[in-house]
Amino acid sequence: MGTAFIAIDKCDEENGCLKVLKGSHRLGRIDHIRVGSQTGANVERVKMVEKVLPTVRVELEAGDGLFFHCNLLHCSDQNCSDRRRWAFLIAYNRASNNPVTKHHHPMYTPLVKVPDSAILECKSLTDLNGKDFMNPYDDHTVGNTTSLT
Repeated sequence: MGTAFIAIDKCDEENGCLKVLKGSHRLGRIDHIRVGSQTGANVERVKMVEKVLPTVRVELEAGDGLFFHCNLLHCSDQNCSDRRRWAFLIAYNRASNNPVTKHHHPMYTPLVKVPDSAILECKSLTDLNGKDFMNPYDDHTVGNTTSLT
């Protein structure tokens, strides 16, 4: 599994660009836990890793991209600037790499190719029935999430 991170806006230290722990993908999978209202890598493990691996700020111009391994420890700082920091992230996964347990990431489902004309023929642009969106209150990946606010 890997991710493509494409900067829509300039991402730099001032607006909280992505930070990675160089080489952390070689450590293998680190358990993720609930950290505040998000799921993140075990904070104690990350602190240990930070002592031996360098943190690299990934500053990108709009249109630049970064491809990284799913086990690469990464985060971003809060954007305290007056500029937005938007990025487009695409996660890639092999069809054979299904989640081991029920998870907010779906099991592999083959895509059904439709003709280009299907876009013009669509009559239910605002009808969300049958369309899946992740509700964080329903995400049971990491224990009880009822405390989200």
